[in-house]
Amino acid sequence: MALEFGIVGALGRMGRTIATLAAARGFKLSAAVEHPQHPDLGKNYRAVTGIPFDCTITPLSAALVPAAGFIDFSHAATVAETLDKAAAHGVPVVVGTTGFSPEERRKLESYATRIPLVIAANMAIGVNVLFALVAEAARALSGHGFDPEILEIHHNRKKDAPSGTALVLQDILLAAYGFGSESVRYGREGMVGERKRDELGVMALRGGDVVGDHTVYFLGQGERIEIRHQATSRDTFAFGALAALQFLQGKAPGLYTMQQVLGLAADKE
Repeated sequence: MALEFGIVGALGRMGRTIATLAAARGFKLSAAVEHPQHPDLGKNYRAVTGIPFDCTITPLSAALVPAAGFIDFSHAATVAETLDKAAAHGVPVVVGTTGFSPEERRKLESYATRIPLVIAANMAIGVNVLFALVAEAARALSGHGFDPEILEIHHNRKKDAPSGTALVLQDILLAAYGFGSESVRYGREGMVGERKRDELGVMALRGGDVVGDHTVYFLGQGERIEIRHQATSRDTFAFGALAALQFLQGKAPGLYTMQQVLGLAADKE
């Protein structure tokens, strides 16, 4: 039986990519959700996108609640509405939206007491391996004078900076090095002085059609290590989102990680 699900942000770049891959894999899109002012509300999804799902594009308030739940790639300000609706019906949600404040993130995570939930800054398999490699390298190098830095590059339409993935890398490095959040430098300009021992630089570049490029540098005396991940297609994120939704089927309420989804960490059940 086809997995019946909904996409919040169904006409966005990621929404279309997820829908295209879902169609190829035999999923059923029954809720194509867009913001209440979208000009294509009320239209047939196939007619607008060419993707073979014959559901009507609706705002969240009018959307059906699919049995398998929702994948949300919309906007940080509206994700809580998705979780409200899902929690009222007890269905899972996969959140790939980024740009949350710490307070917003805590609020979203609180829904995990009611529904199975994945909130991930990046759903690509390679990026989740990157997180593990960076953590291991940081633990090995932090006591040997290696300065950590992060550089991320994204397309010119990305609204938030640094990227959610860069912020995950930032938190991994802060924990491994024992630095506080005050150690982070988002860009440098002018006479900033010598680099402090407990400093972590996080730089964001924007331009062109770059899907996602993240490099972590460990800069030592006479040597350096670079750990880099490049995404060349949004398909990798869509694959991860659909894998996460499948993983959540039948799971107890809880906050699950992409490491669990991808088998990189033990399932808590």
